[in-house]
Amino acid sequence: MMTIVLIWGCSGFLDERPNKEILIPTSEQDIRSLLDNDSELNLVPSFGLLSSDDLIMTDDGYASLRTEEEQNAYLWRENIWPANSGADWSRIYRIIFIANVVLEQAEKLPESEELSKMKAEAFFHRAHAHFMLAQVFSPHYEKGVNDQDLGIPLRMNSEILERSPRVALQTYYEAILKDLDQAFEFLPTFENIKTRPTQLAVRALQSRVLLTIGEYDLAEAAADWVISRPEVSLLNYESLNSDLNYPFVKYNEEVIFHSVLISHGYASVSNVQVWINPYIIESYQDGDLRKPLFTDLRPNGGYTFKGQYSGNFSRFGGLALDEIYYIKAECLARRNQIGDASSLMNQLLETRYAAGHFVSQEFGAGQELLEWILEEKRKSLVYRGINWIDLRRLNKDPDFQRVLVRQINGETVTLNPTSKKYVLPIPENELALNPISQTDRKD
Repeated sequence: MMTIVLIWGCSGFLDERPNKEILIPTSEQDIRSLLDNDSELNLVPSFGLLSSDDLIMTDDGYASLRTEEEQNAYLWRENIWPANSGADWSRIYRIIFIANVVLEQAEKLPESEELSKMKAEAFFHRAHAHFMLAQVFSPHYEKGVNDQDLGIPLRMNSEILERSPRVALQTYYEAILKDLDQAFEFLPTFENIKTRPTQLAVRALQSRVLLTIGEYDLAEAAADWVISRPEVSLLNYESLNSDLNYPFVKYNEEVIFHSVLISHGYASVSNVQVWINPYIIESYQDGDLRKPLFTDLRPNGGYTFKGQYSGNFSRFGGLALDEIYYIKAECLARRNQIGDASSLMNQLLETRYAAGHFVSQEFGAGQELLEWILEEKRKSLVYRGINWIDLRRLNKDPDFQRVLVRQINGETVTLNPTSKKYVLPIPENELALNPISQTDRKD
């Protein structure tokens, strides 16, 4: 019987390396115990949200941040990480390590249907973690444009002492998509326990990945598969109680795969000095239920966020059906299917408004429709970290670029669309143990 103990420093993937010898599953039950540890596996990076324009903070809010790295990230400093920090790196690579242990040890056990399912779950977790890491620490991948540019290490085994070079972006993303293909075959379509991967989760993640790299036809097909399934459905926001501290229940019918952002002080529900960007607040129209369900007006005049699909104080960072509707609508608009894209958007948004308030929209031009889709997506998926992923990809298109601005203690800081600071640096303690080149963030 395995002893599930993970010796791991919080400061880096290779720092205080996990002791593989005391993390060896010897049975299916052991593997299931590893895979059901959602406090380890169901996490996504948090600094994309912190670096985005989903939020702003007052001078007091900035001063209240618990760590130097949070302050540095908020103001897009060239150097982010003090010594022995970088949970967004180490915690996500830990997921990859656990997935690799599962895959390797599963090969030593007798074949069974349940074991095949658990291997598929590990393939999903490895793909999900690699993709989410890349949205923070790797350059944006434009297929056919920067295929050979170097990204970050691709970890496909559990050999902790093995040096891990940066790999080409094309190689990195091909590995992600291959893992998802391998996962799909042996997973169930749906699980009531939504911390476990499913075929729905695979297709949802595929649609996100493919949209991000500009494979719009394939992203649309994956999104369409998800939307067509009866196991998930859109919430009717009018049936929810906005007076509750957390109006959305955990594992609600829109949730496809549950994960949460790594906890940092800036995102604490008790921090009333970190606000939703006023631009987003002002964009909600009369009768738009996203405003009362997502926000709390604080005595200091700012709105804080409460609308996470986690059902509690944790910030939801998983996969949900509303995001998939936006992905499909964007893909339809990009191939000039104006009527279909408008109809899909109207179907979604009608569930976000009080009865009688939503007016169906019609568009004559694809560009105007695309702008509307992206604007509504930003308003719906606020505080999930998705805005940062979209900023990185949309900044490649002059029609959708925007400059981000911070004002703290009399200092105005801007992040231009072409800035190298859209890629966070690798923690220095990781570089000391795995000598690879540091990310260039000098504009």
